[in-house]
This record gives sequence, structure tokens and C-alpha cells, in this order.
Amino acid sequence: MKAQNNKEVRLAYFHFACYLIAVVALTVSILYFFMKTSSIEVQGILDKTEEYDKIYTNQLMLIESVDSIYQYTSLLNTSPQINDILLQSIISTRKMNLLDYLNSMDERDCRIYKKVINDLNVFLKIKDSIRITSIQEELVRSDLLRCVDENKQVSRKLSAGGLIFEKK
Repeated sequence: MKAQNNKEVRLAYFHFACYLIAVVALTVSILYFFMKTSSIEVQGILDKTEEYDKIYTNQLMLIESVDSIYQYTSLLNTSPQINDILLQSIISTRKMNLLDYLNSMDERDCRIYKKVINDLNVFLKIKDSIRITSIQEELVRSDLLRCVDENKQVSRKLSAGGLIFEKK
């Protein structure tokens, strides 16, 4: 005995199979495009991470360079055992190396460092003029002490009525 709605049941199974195939195909395509988009996003994140790591490394190198230049400039004119001319040469060399490195970078990434380096020129000129002035002051002080000593020597040699005596 055959069902009376056999044709309708087969048609319903056919529609169910078509809908099932369409849903599976849609699910597979959604998953494929999700994975494709996800891999593109992950690659973009990795690229940005690499770029940020490079910028971070550059920033750390710049900070270290500026700190070392600052450390050397703080040593200027602090002790007579330190050769200030050699120290200024080292500072100038490091400053020029840093300036060359800054010129190779993007202007907006290192604007503040360029300003600091340019202001460092003024600072070094002032430090050098202080050094020269202190040397001149020391020369004038030694001349003054010599003159005071000579004045004391002359004042000790008094002439009283033609007699000269020395006080020692």
C-alpha cells in the first residue's frame, strides 16, 4: 500500500535536503570568510606590532643617547682631573651621531629630540664660556695674590731716614 501523499513527502524531503545543503554551504562560507578576515586582521596586528616595536626601540635608543650626553655634560667643569676639552669632544661626537640618526627619522617622531640637541649647542657654549671665565678668574686671582704679596714685601722694606730694614 502506497501512501497517498508520497509525492508531497518526497518534495518535502527534497526541500529539506536543499535547505540543509544551503545552510551548510552558507555556514561553511561564513566560517571561511571569518577565518580569512581573522587572518588578515592578525597579519595587520602583527605588522603594527612590529612597527610599534621598531618605534619603541628607536625611542629607547634616543633616550639612552640623550641621557648619556646629559651625563657627560654634567661632568663638565666638575673636577680638575677630568679633561674638559676631551669631554667636550666626546659630547660633540655623540651629539653629531645622534643628530645624524635623528635626520634619518621622520620629523614628527623626533621633533622634541631635535629641539633638545639644538638647545644643547647653546648649553655647551655657555659651559665653555664658564670654563674659560673660571680659568681667567684663576689667572687674575693668582696675579692679585702675587701683587698683594709684593705689596707686603715692599711695605716690609721701609725706608726710615735713609736706613732700609727688612721685616721677615
